[in-house]
Parts: sequence; structure tokens; C-alpha cells
Amino acid sequence: MLFQLNMDTTASPGSARPDRKTIEKRRRMHMKSLYARLNSLLPCSKKGVSLPLPELLDESVSYIKDLQKKVEQMKETKSGLAGGMGSEISAITPHLDLREVDGRVGAAIITDARDWSVFCKVVEVIEEEGGEILSANVTTVGNKAFYIIHSLVEEDNSGSETIRVSEKLRNRVKSIVGCGPAAITAV
Repeated sequence: MLFQLNMDTTASPGSARPDRKTIEKRRRMHMKSLYARLNSLLPCSKKGVSLPLPELLDESVSYIKDLQKKVEQMKETKSGLAGGMGSEISAITPHLDLREVDGRVGAAIITDARDWSVFCKVVEVIEEEGGEILSANVTTVGNKAFYIIHSLVEEDNSGSETIRVSEKLRNRVKSIVGCGPAAITAV
């Protein structure tokens, strides 16, 4: 009785392990469902129409490569829109653009997002000269900050008050950042 051989290759109904045919059938069904899922993810796939396996794999590889190229292009576009800064942070030369119209002084400032000194000095000069800040807005993109300030300056009869405030703003900003006249414009 010690050498009893079981010649039955199929699993009995009560056994814990399925036979090879069942295992292989499950594997094929699983692979078929994975290929169908892959086919459905391709943009050129049509409902109910599946590509032959080699063609499906080729299309999938091509599609993945196209997506990788698009991601790289989008990263480049994003870094270009953010002022060319990726992980490196560069010093930005501040720019001040002044507008004088009917007793109002408008200032547009572009500077490093971490440096509020130019903005603070512009507000300080306007308030020192008796001006009133009507609105101040800031927008940050990457490492650049864009400040827009609208102010009302009390005019004397000559109308030179806004010109005096603008001159003082230019001189103060030049002294703060040590920038040349190209960085400060007035209209």
C-alpha cells in the first residue's frame, strides 16, 4: 500500500487545487480582459472593435510615447510662462511704470515675489506726499510679482503735484534697487 499511484490527471470535485486546464482558462480570460481594457484606453479604439494583439501593443507603445512628448512640451511651456524659473530662482530687476492722469498716479511694479520693498516704498512715498491709495493689487506668477497701485494725489493750482510725486517715486525706487533709467518708465 505504500506505493499507490494516482493516475487521474483531473482534480476531483472535492480537492483544493484546480487542474491545469482550469488554471490556463482563467489566465487566458484574465489576459483577454486586460487587452480589452488596454484597447478601450487608446484614443483610436472603437466600441466593439478590437485590434489584433500585435497591433494593439504597437498602438499602445506609440500612444504612450506621444503622451510623454506632450508632457515634456507642457512642462517647457509652463516653465516659459512662469518666467523661465524651474527649480532655480533668479534675481529679477524691478521695473516701475508710472502713469499720471488728472491728479491720479498709477504705478505698475514688476519685481521678485519675495521682495516687497519696492511696493512698500511706493506706498510710503504716495502717503508722505498726501496721496490716497485707491486700490492696490498683487498677482504672483512663479517668482515674479506684479503690483498695480492706483492713487489720488491732491493737486495744487499748477497741476504739478502728480509730477512731483512721480519724480520722487522714481528717485526713491532708483535708490532702493540701484537700477538704471531703463527699469523705470513714465507716461
